[in-house]
Amino acid sequence: MQPRLRQSVNETALCSPTNLTLSWKNICYSVKVKKNESYMMDFFRGRRMESINILNGVSGVVKSGTLMAILGSSGAGKTSLLATISRKIKKCTTGEILLNGKLFTRQLMSKISGFVPQEDLAIKSLTVQEHMEFMAKMKIDSRYRRVARSQKIDVLLLDLGLIELKNSKLSTLSNGEWKRVSLAVQLLTEPKILFCDEPTTGLDSYSATVVIDALKNIASKGRIVICSLHQPASGLLDHFHKIYLLAAGNVAFQGSLSEAIAFFSSLGYNCPTIFSHAEFFVKLLSITRGNEDESIEKINKICEEFKKSVYGKRMMASIQEAFAGTSLDNNNDNIKDIVPHPIFAASHSPLYDFKKIPVFQQLKWLTWRNYIDYKRNSTGILLKFLIYIIGGLILATPYIHVTRNIDQRSIQNVQGLMYYIVTETIFTFHYAVFYTFPKEMPLLLRDMANGLYYPLPYYVSKVAVMIPGSIIQPFIYSAMIYCITGLKGGFISFLYFVLPVILGAISAGALGCLMSALFDSFETASLLSVTIDFLTLIFSGIYLNLGNLPAHISWLKYISQFYYSTEAVSVTQWREYNYINCSTNIEAPCLTSGEQVLENFGFTPGNYFIDLMGLVAIFTFSHFAGFLAIFYRSRKEPVY
Repeated sequence: MQPRLRQSVNETALCSPTNLTLSWKNICYSVKVKKNESYMMDFFRGRRMESINILNGVSGVVKSGTLMAILGSSGAGKTSLLATISRKIKKCTTGEILLNGKLFTRQLMSKISGFVPQEDLAIKSLTVQEHMEFMAKMKIDSRYRRVARSQKIDVLLLDLGLIELKNSKLSTLSNGEWKRVSLAVQLLTEPKILFCDEPTTGLDSYSATVVIDALKNIASKGRIVICSLHQPASGLLDHFHKIYLLAAGNVAFQGSLSEAIAFFSSLGYNCPTIFSHAEFFVKLLSITRGNEDESIEKINKICEEFKKSVYGKRMMASIQEAFAGTSLDNNNDNIKDIVPHPIFAASHSPLYDFKKIPVFQQLKWLTWRNYIDYKRNSTGILLKFLIYIIGGLILATPYIHVTRNIDQRSIQNVQGLMYYIVTETIFTFHYAVFYTFPKEMPLLLRDMANGLYYPLPYYVSKVAVMIPGSIIQPFIYSAMIYCITGLKGGFISFLYFVLPVILGAISAGALGCLMSALFDSFETASLLSVTIDFLTLIFSGIYLNLGNLPAHISWLKYISQFYYSTEAVSVTQWREYNYINCSTNIEAPCLTSGEQVLENFGFTPGNYFIDLMGLVAIFTFSHFAGFLAIFYRSRKEPVY
């Protein structure tokens, strides 16, 4: 049954930041956690889940021009309530949320609101200016000109006292400065509603006051600002117009600070002079360890008294007024996306006039951000490259002039060199990218939930920045070894030699990206990757004669990048030898040509281009599977 929506608020009034009323009623939120059972029970029956209620039918209302603080002890449900009424949480939530007395979609809330998380995530190597430019490009209408975006950024940085820090890296900012940068990012779109999760946590009293004053100034411009607070500094509550007290997932009070003091005094709870009001409220509404039953009884009494008080009745009257014109299907009270009334979706409404930047532009700016991060972390990249080159020098030393006076004994030396060139390259580039996605997954989930960009341009931008290094480094590495060891052939032969080494590096990086995309940690990815590497390494042509493999396992060589790379570089070198001297021992085996050497190891002389295609196939499959893994994981809910 389609909900009936009131028509009392016209489009102009809705779009005006000074005429909004956000109300919520009977909000419930639960999470599933693993049930605490004995190890033997877990082993035989598996882990069982149990549901824990975080919010228990809470209601509230807030209007434009109001700065409201949600206060409560740890675990009271502050962040959960904030994420629920901002429509960030999608599952395990029931209740009703209205904007100006109307049901609205999650998309509408994302367009008219901003959310400042407790721990904001960003690429910390960027400067404040670069971070703001990137976020502005992603969040602001694509039809805005560059000058307009730059002016908006400068005004925000000036208003929040950050203009002198615009060229400072994010990693060098203090907690207070970082909170203001996070606030500036959300203000880029001039939100009508602003949610802030513990904006003062980790700040000294002065910095906390600066942040709250900035929020109060925003509210004074006719916007709704709702903050959750944890251990606020003394006197900080005086800056808020309203406070909303939570106790064990229940509403204990909503109103002004003076009204809260009067309400608790009427119940016999007076704030001692040595306590700040915030400390007093949090302590009063906390569940004391060892006295849980007594604490819960006290909290229930306070919540019931609030419902019967003039403050509770006034809050419920405001909520009922907002909900008076809605009609919901009683059989389905889940919070979900409701098709909005046509006045919300009018084509000329500024709320729906936002034009997101195209995928190609997303790719451009994501690649720009990744390149800046790559360049700023060049020390670590250079160190890895030096280790790779030093390893090549150590590897090449025993093989100096290995091709001079080639004979039967030299065959093993040359083939060993081919094997080690390929193996070191593949291992180096395979494990170098394992940290790529696990460390950025929280940021990715947050940005995806906020609709900044899509998974495809994000993934492609990461690959685009990796590939140049995977080409240049193996080229230098191969050229150095080629010269030191005196491998046979001219410039064209060298190009044929270096191409499979480069493709081996690129395909190894692709497989590393797949492992990185599949798992949350480096350790888990390594555990599987080592097993796969050693399985495919067997088919490199050194440990097994590939020409004599049983039929049921011979196909495994076609999934081995070690096989393709080793065979290709071996072909480029051994095809230079038309004749090889035999041993003076007539009973010793003799391989008289490079083609016979290749066949002896199970390699096919004409497989060079097939090997290159095999490496390209591994590259393509690994990145496609890696993207699918990122796409699947990007659909999870972020942690706020």
